[in-house]
Amino acid sequence: NYENCSIQVTDTDGNTSDPLHVPPFKLYFSKPELSMVGDFRVQGRQIKLDIKASELGKLSYKGNCSGKLQQIKKGISEVLVNFPSDGQFSDCELKLLDPSGNTSDPLQLGTVRIDTTLPILEEIKPVLEKISKDRPSYSFKTSESGKLNFIGKCRGNVDKAVAGINHISLISAETGIYSDCEVTITDYSNNKSRSLKISPFMVVGDSI
Repeated sequence: NYENCSIQVTDTDGNTSDPLHVPPFKLYFSKPELSMVGDFRVQGRQIKLDIKASELGKLSYKGNCSGKLQQIKKGISEVLVNFPSDGQFSDCELKLLDPSGNTSDPLQLGTVRIDTTLPILEEIKPVLEKISKDRPSYSFKTSESGKLNFIGKCRGNVDKAVAGINHISLISAETGIYSDCEVTITDYSNNKSRSLKISPFMVVGDSI
């Protein structure tokens, strides 16, 4: 802290002015510290993360990412970082500039995978129109791995699928017509496909 500073001017004739007192001020030469708290969350083409700052300041971004040059407080703040497209990014880093002009070491975010593409489902081998068993085979193709969700009277014997062709069994315990069955897949970036309508079939019992 500097609290007793003053300035005086002496002219060429040796006359000295009264002292001009400078208001108290502080100088900081230490770098602020910036760290990430927990993991970031991917939301579309941006990530949300909590960062901890040792003092207030302004954020700056470097690499294939962007964000607001926002003023953040000392302590923990929530920050949104934007990415230009789908893909994998590993060069994004943040810095904190404090009011004294000191800049923190870069906070590297690591590898960020952005995926906003909806998975696509396609029926490959439908169930026969009339069957006697309650677990008919069904084949479909998905463009991405993810979690399955069945709609209607049908249920699957699995709740996950891998990219490519999948062979599963449909659980259809009761006899009757199954015409309202659909399936969707949600990939690991939380993108949900359009519903794939499962071709109708009939369970007739022990014999056809």
